[in-house]
Amino acid sequence: MSTHSWTRLLPALLIGAVLMMATATPATALLVPLRGIDLTTVLTLQDHSRKIRLANSDHPVRTLQSIRTIVLDAGHGGENSGATGVAGIREKHLTLDLAYAVRALLQERYPHARIVMTRYWDTSLELTDRVHMANLVEADLFVSLHYNAAVHERAVGFETYFLLADAVTPGKEQVVGAPLATASHGHSGIERRMIDQPPVGLHGDALVDIQQDLKRARLHGDSGLLAESVQSHLARHLRSTNRGVKQADFGVLRGALMPAIVVEAGFLTHPVEGKALVRSAHRHKVATAIVEAVEHFDKTISKRED
Repeated sequence: MSTHSWTRLLPALLIGAVLMMATATPATALLVPLRGIDLTTVLTLQDHSRKIRLANSDHPVRTLQSIRTIVLDAGHGGENSGATGVAGIREKHLTLDLAYAVRALLQERYPHARIVMTRYWDTSLELTDRVHMANLVEADLFVSLHYNAAVHERAVGFETYFLLADAVTPGKEQVVGAPLATASHGHSGIERRMIDQPPVGLHGDALVDIQQDLKRARLHGDSGLLAESVQSHLARHLRSTNRGVKQADFGVLRGALMPAIVVEAGFLTHPVEGKALVRSAHRHKVATAIVEAVEHFDKTISKRED
């Protein structure tokens, strides 16, 4: 193999080595230095590999206008297997396969975008760690991937969730569970780039309260827009029941500083749909729908910023 070929392969090999060396959970492996490897190193290698791919590409490169970093969360993992459906395959494996499929499509279409996964293999990961990772890398979007299950096998279809309104309202922390993320975690990528100058004449706590209320309202609204976009694109690609967009106080969404959703791509327990979900064709349809939804959402918020 030529020296040039090795130079092209080295970043990818290093990234693979980094991920394989991280024997703890992805959160601890990426957020805390492990054997000399930390989050900064991983992202630097990913960025370097992406630049090499761009330099060697002969095709026109498309870019997202407002979205730069996307975090894909493969639900469950490790001891938390999730549901096991009629096909006998555990949800944790299906969500990881789906995350890789979405990641591949995004990287192919938008090589400038940074795509981060909360886990790259079968390992346990706390809900709070998943959200904290997204906040730490200043993600513009957080998409948690899941499959549904029900006691009654008649349950069928796909649905998308965003956080319940009360869960992003100050003073509700004791009711809904863990406290919301604070400013110490930083801002999401989009939010960080959209913060305006303080209005003249407002000072102190009143100004802070107004700014925080505006941010929360915008974040909640954008999460709803993203959920609607994903659900509508899933409806175009899947021949199944459209169960709509819903709100819930999911722990994996609580504290996210960027638009965040949970995608339930179908019922593993349905006698027909449960078998279709494990096929690569279905996975590709779901991944394509999510990528198209991200594109649509990016165009929507970009028009608003103009």
